Amino acid sequence: MAQPALGSQVRLLEAELGVDLLQRHSRGVRTTPTGDLLYRRALPILQDMESLRHEIMALGGGRQESLILGVTPGIANVLGSGLLVQARDAVPTVHISLVEEMSYVLADAVVRADVDLALAYEVGNKSGLRSTALLQEELVFVAAPSSPFWQQDEDKNAAEITLAQAVSHPLVLADGRDPVRRLVEAEAGRLACVFSVAYEASSISTMKNIILHGEAAGILPRGTVMAELRSGTLRMRRIVQPTLCRRLDLIERAQRQPLRAESAMLGFINAMVDQFAREQGDLVHDRHWVTPG
Repeated sequence: MAQPALGSQVRLLEAELGVDLLQRHSRGVRTTPTGDLLYRRALPILQDMESLRHEIMALGGGRQESLILGVTPGIANVLGSGLLVQARDAVPTVHISLVEEMSYVLADAVVRADVDLALAYEVGNKSGLRSTALLQEELVFVAAPSSPFWQQDEDKNAAEITLAQAVSHPLVLADGRDPVRRLVEAEAGRLACVFSVAYEASSISTMKNIILHGEAAGILPRGTVMAELRSGTLRMRRIVQPTLCRRLDLIERAQRQPLRAESAMLGFINAMVDQFAREQGDLVHDRHWVTPG
C-alpha cells in the first residue's frame, strides 16, 4: 500500500477508535502504547483468519495451491533442469515456482514473503525466519589446470590442501554478505593467515569465468562447478586443517501457514536433499530430515 493511502487508513482507524495509535514527529512515526496493544492483539486474530481460510479451501477440495521455492545456484546445478518436473509428479496439487539466488538474497526474499520456502546456507538467526538444519557440506579449493598453483605444486596428485595454502593463492569470492566469504575470512583469521581477495564477484557465473581463465582460484561448493570438474576444465582439492563446512537449512517465515499438501511438499524437499547428498558423496555430513509441524 502506498504511504499516503496507508496514512489515511490509520487516521480513519484512530478516528473510529477515538485514540492515537501512532506518535508522529519530524523523523517519522512510532507506535503509542495503545498502538502496541492493538498490534499484539491483532496478530493472532489475523493468523486465525488465515488458518480459517486454509480450512475452508481444504473443504472445497480440488483447488491447486501455489508455492514459491528458492534454491541456491549450486543446488540447482546438481539437481538439474528436471527439478520442476519432479515437483509436479511428487506434489501434483501444488503449483511450484522456482527461484534461483544466493543464500542471503533468498533469506531476504523469504522475510519479504516473495519466497515461501528456500534451501539456503548459513542464514543464521534472522528475525522473522524459522530454519531447519538439513546437512553440512564441505567447501573445496578450485582452480583451472593452467593456474600457477598447479604448476608450482610439489605434489600434483594430492587430494587435499590446507586452508593456509588455499588462501595464499589469489582468490575470487563473493561480497561480505555471502556465507562462504564470511566462513573463509573467519577461519583464516583464527589461524592468523593473511590473505586478500583478488576479485570480488556478485554472481557464480562471473566467479567461474575468472577461475576458468586462470586469474584466481576459488573456494566453492563442489556442486557449483560440478560440470567443469567432470570435463576437466577445472580441478579441485578438499580443504583440510581445518575442513570448511557450511550448513544447509530449510528456511520459511515464522508465521507461514502450512499447505493442505504440506506433508507431500516436505517429502519432496527431503527427496531433493537426499538426491543432492548422494551426488556430493562424502563431502556431505550430518544429514537431517524435515518433518511436518
